[in-house]
Amino acid sequence: MSIYYDFLYVMMRNARCLVVFILLCPLFLDGQRFNTDFIRYLNEDGISYKDYTKVQSLGFSSWHYIKKNRLPEDEFTFISPNDYKIVPLLEEDYNQIVFNSGSFSLIKEDTLREELIIKDGLYIFQNDYETDGDGNYGNSAEPDGFKYFNYVWVFPPNMEVVSYESNRDGTWRLENNTLSFIGVEINNILFKITYRSTGELPLYLQNRDIVLKDTVQVTSRAITISIWDDSQIDNDVISIKLNDEWIVKYLEAKKEKIKFKYILTQPENFIILRADNIGEIPPNTTAVTIDDGINSRTIVLNSDLGMSEAIKINLNTE
Repeated sequence: MSIYYDFLYVMMRNARCLVVFILLCPLFLDGQRFNTDFIRYLNEDGISYKDYTKVQSLGFSSWHYIKKNRLPEDEFTFISPNDYKIVPLLEEDYNQIVFNSGSFSLIKEDTLREELIIKDGLYIFQNDYETDGDGNYGNSAEPDGFKYFNYVWVFPPNMEVVSYESNRDGTWRLENNTLSFIGVEINNILFKITYRSTGELPLYLQNRDIVLKDTVQVTSRAITISIWDDSQIDNDVISIKLNDEWIVKYLEAKKEKIKFKYILTQPENFIILRADNIGEIPPNTTAVTIDDGINSRTIVLNSDLGMSEAIKINLNTE
């Protein structure tokens, strides 16, 4: 995803990544650079989030790439300034949101997908390390990089930071539940942030009957799990456990799929769906797809406050 200016452009790369990346690029004003504030508010499930991004410039007109099948109100919950128009791009998969100002703010709600690996109780985030057509990667700005780049994660009370690192020099600060990185005159920035859950589920989520719904065979330790509500949206809130790890907590199931990776460490594994509420139309219903890179299976699980359905995953790497 990209944002362009008349004499500079700001490119936001999340077409390949779950994290919003701001890319600033002066095209004609040599040495012209801009300040970017990126703040991620992580939710209690450790996967979904709300991002706030602000770019400050000198007031040039700008535009932002958006997929052709998406409207600005579909992609963002907040856009400022609201004086913009949609300009179709021929032979492209994207249209443009054209602003009359070079400074803008965006709020986006989404989930971490390809950037997140859950393993041994740890949530490991790594941003995009693959290079694009211009040889850039991670958080990048053409041609001279960022003047100031402020990168912040705000963690919920049930999550704690384990480690953090970057391939570029900058100032890290961890205070209470807020982790921040400030970089000056840098470019092509990679981040690796590891965190974990510290809280236990409430008692009313424990001691339930578990019913095995189905069994899935996989041939790879690395699997991708997708979760969504494939029926009527009725405010179902769910938690999902894989073996001894709660990989999703207090998640409101929606039509949009949540995808994440998991590394299996044992031959027999179990996914268990538990209901945090019973929604408007009980029981809670959630579709789960398990993909090992070769084959995939989709199974619909049901759960109420007394019973949880489960999927058994058999790992066979021979």
